[in-house]
Amino acid sequence: MRFRVLPGGAYQIGLSDAELDAARRIDPEPNLTVAELTPVVTVTLAPVLLAERPITRAQALLLGVLSESGPDDHPAMLTRSEALAVADALGARLPTEAEWETACRAGTSTLFPWGWDIPCSIDLERWLAWDPEGHRNRWGFGGLFFGEWCDDEYRPSHAPSDPVEPGVHVIKGGGAQFWPWQDGEWVWCLPAMRMPSTDLFADGRCAARLALAV
Repeated sequence: MRFRVLPGGAYQIGLSDAELDAARRIDPEPNLTVAELTPVVTVTLAPVLLAERPITRAQALLLGVLSESGPDDHPAMLTRSEALAVADALGARLPTEAEWETACRAGTSTLFPWGWDIPCSIDLERWLAWDPEGHRNRWGFGGLFFGEWCDDEYRPSHAPSDPVEPGVHVIKGGGAQFWPWQDGEWVWCLPAMRMPSTDLFADGRCAARLALAV
């Protein structure tokens, strides 16, 4: 498992007015709930080592977390307890929502990690690929769109005054789960996109990547 340094510093997370305008240029009524993705807030992060890609099936199998067969190099779809078991076994943790979104943005402030518009299908397929050959962002993070567990309990917005929902956790990403898209699933490639873990598929599984102290 390869890690990269997520630099410490002050970053903004959440859907900006410019991003919302860009989303509405793609679709006047994008399939997102603005209140869940706002307001934009500034977060201060300590440096952290973040895995380049989500935990793979091979890694989860090696640690005895998975048993069913499947491509070893694909992201492992894990329950939260399974993701935490892998993290504990390796002395790691799950990233916070702010760390995940900052890594996904990789210093950009555009609607998508790659820019403002939806690229051609060939490029999209590389961003959404289930194998290690997919695109990485400019900070070297890849496999960003399988839906990933974050450490945080879910708040219905970024407003600090909103209470957390106990036992419900933040999920980020997810565009690859819906590919090939039938409608407005492109919103799941926005770094700002988020959902509660109660909205996962019935088996309660998604991908996860690990974070380590520097």
